[in-house]
Amino acid sequence: MAENVEQTEKSDPRIFCFERDEDDRAFEASVTALMGRMQEQSRQMFIHEHNVLRMNHGANWVHSARDAEPDTTMHSISAEWTIPFAGIADNDLNLVAQTILPINEEMERQFAQNIYGVVGAAAEKVGNVVNAKEAGSFALSMLEMFRKIELGVDRDGNVSMPQIHVGPGMYERIVSEMLDVPPEISAEIERVKAEKIQLALDREIERKAKFKRADG
Repeated sequence: MAENVEQTEKSDPRIFCFERDEDDRAFEASVTALMGRMQEQSRQMFIHEHNVLRMNHGANWVHSARDAEPDTTMHSISAEWTIPFAGIADNDLNLVAQTILPINEEMERQFAQNIYGVVGAAAEKVGNVVNAKEAGSFALSMLEMFRKIELGVDRDGNVSMPQIHVGPGMYERIVSEMLDVPPEISAEIERVKAEKIQLALDREIERKAKFKRADG
């Protein structure tokens, strides 16, 4: 029995940082928990926590009442890093942050790339895409966008307005373009927006009417 344990320990390729196994496990659990919290914070930049679903079984989402989605399979997100031996030998505790932060940034980048890819494919499938060049101007593309989208209602009964996600280099340009929208187009955007809001509220009323309410 002792020989088997010794062989198992020798065949383990990992480098153990602590003398006691329980210290190794505690450190790994702490790092894993920290990475989980950091990833949760990163995810909330893109998805509200109430809209996060966790997959317990299987490899993709299945909903019998809906058409097949473009891509609902699981995607792996991974990161690779190198820790210099000199830093370990010098007991440089800065290595912890210098290692974990780049890992989180890389996983955040892959997550964003994945989610925008899935959303883009879904929008392409239903034709819910706006081309600013074909629309003629930013203002007209905004108007076309509002005409195509369907607003939803959150759990508190409030209509959720659309978000605009742009790269760092586009933010100032978008803000400038929004300030220069002609008054007549701005008025039409507001009219369409009000119409979409009312449609969303009407759909929510119809949805709630399908459920029975308990008396008292």
